[in-house]
Amino acid sequence: MRIVCIGGGPAGLYFALLMKKQNPAHEITVLERNRPDDTFGWGVVFSDQTLGNLEKADYPTYDQIRQAFHHWDDIEIHFKGQVIRSGGHGFVGIGRKKLLNILQDRCLELGVNLVFQTEVTDDEAVARAYRADLVIAADGINSRTRKKYEATFKPDVDVRKCRFVWLGTHQPFPAFTFAFEKTEWGWFQAHAYQFDPETSTFIVETPETVWQKAGLDRMSQEEGIAFCERLFAKYLGGHKLMSNARHLRGSAIWIRFSRVVCESWVHWNGRVPVVLMGDAAHTAHFSIGSGTKLALEDAIELARTFERIGDTPAQLREVLEEYQRVRRVEVLRLQNAARNSTEWFENVERYSHFEAPQFAYSLLTRSQRVSHENLRLRDRKYLEGYEAWLAERAGLPRKPIPPMFLPFRLRGLELKNRVVVSPMAMYSAKDGLVNDFHLVHLGARALGGAALVFTEMTAPSPDGRITPGCAGLWSEAHMRAYKRIVDFVHEHTDAKIALQLGHAGPKGSTQVGWEAHGRAPTRGQLAPHRPLPYSLRPQQPGAARDDPGGHGAGQGRLRTSGFVGG
Repeated sequence: MRIVCIGGGPAGLYFALLMKKQNPAHEITVLERNRPDDTFGWGVVFSDQTLGNLEKADYPTYDQIRQAFHHWDDIEIHFKGQVIRSGGHGFVGIGRKKLLNILQDRCLELGVNLVFQTEVTDDEAVARAYRADLVIAADGINSRTRKKYEATFKPDVDVRKCRFVWLGTHQPFPAFTFAFEKTEWGWFQAHAYQFDPETSTFIVETPETVWQKAGLDRMSQEEGIAFCERLFAKYLGGHKLMSNARHLRGSAIWIRFSRVVCESWVHWNGRVPVVLMGDAAHTAHFSIGSGTKLALEDAIELARTFERIGDTPAQLREVLEEYQRVRRVEVLRLQNAARNSTEWFENVERYSHFEAPQFAYSLLTRSQRVSHENLRLRDRKYLEGYEAWLAERAGLPRKPIPPMFLPFRLRGLELKNRVVVSPMAMYSAKDGLVNDFHLVHLGARALGGAALVFTEMTAPSPDGRITPGCAGLWSEAHMRAYKRIVDFVHEHTDAKIALQLGHAGPKGSTQVGWEAHGRAPTRGQLAPHRPLPYSLRPQQPGAARDDPGGHGAGQGRLRTSGFVGG
């Protein structure tokens, strides 16, 4: 094959060396607009898992990275004068420039053609010049290629709410450090990690509204850096903050993160496919992992797919379809976690009333990839200390108790634990009346140890039910039927029971699920808030009406469903 990679970042370089290693007969060229030693980042971060993937893909590259990286297990969170430390997280940092040099050297060793200081403005002209069978567009987050073929790629670019600046410092950080500082304008946070013996990355982030109130949008680059040095002085140990983006003026060094998702990663120019890779195809917020991780793993997966299926022209389309099918799932998983992490850091104010232990726990579990029990596997001592702190706060002896089993208080209501049985529609009521079936169903759930048991959705009028088998509460008989169940729960268990009150709206008066859905009416005319049908074949609802008798859906208080404790 003849392969051209547009962009000499980690994605383009790593894919080039993997394919050249796989088949030395491939003619592979990497075109890069910058010089070999130009880079505008500081350190990049990999998890131990990513490092393991690199080891399997190309050991010589892995070995060079292993000798150059800085490894740490701990995360430190500085908040309100306290430091919370949690271990077992397993990350490595390496300078971006060092990483690129390692990849460049390995490419040259294998015979990849590296062409620097070449700006690519026309991918089709490049493909013709090199007689390419495959074009890899690894041209970054502002990809010209993605823009040119956006009708195919269908990118969704979401510009996020925070401003951040990517700086460096000679202050060492033995743990991955999160530092939070409150100012008169709002919260600022720093993400700091060491990536070589002398240097650490130091990212400062804050919501754009806070950034503007602090006047950073009107400061020069030097003034903005000095502002950060003063704000985070106690973490810097007398060291300065440094920028390697001197080509940018004023506040332009402060940027907003763009989340990129593309519907497709492959565009065909006749027989030649153009494939997005790395930040050109997708991005993940720096708070959960670098785009470099995604880029390298893209390269690994595409090279692996070629190796498995084949690299003849007849197999090319199958390879790219399979690559995109497999890789999209993994990328979306990380992007979903990254979105959760992004939103957490955008809303630090929301969590700022927490005490330091709870704030730190919220940060550690923000992405939902790290669960409570996963933290136990990583650092049992930390987690049991946090559980004991929670127990003490709940008025219990200071010993580790899983949070699920701590009591919960809301005004005058106290629950023995935090296990709640959600509403389950059972379709077993007769004329809206609950019966022995509901007594056994709800009673058994209460006897099972849950602190709170919800009834199924219960309608305040006959036409508010979804089906004839749904529960209701519009007469003395309905009240007495429910009272029997409530009395049983209160007499025989220490659980609380609550009612889910709701109205079906246009979905009302349809059949139970195993009958002809949405066709035959039950008793009464439909009267939702708006006369819109629920499905293609239901009875047509009438307009909402006032009903002083309390049986209609037109009453404002009962137009929408809600939860009412009982």
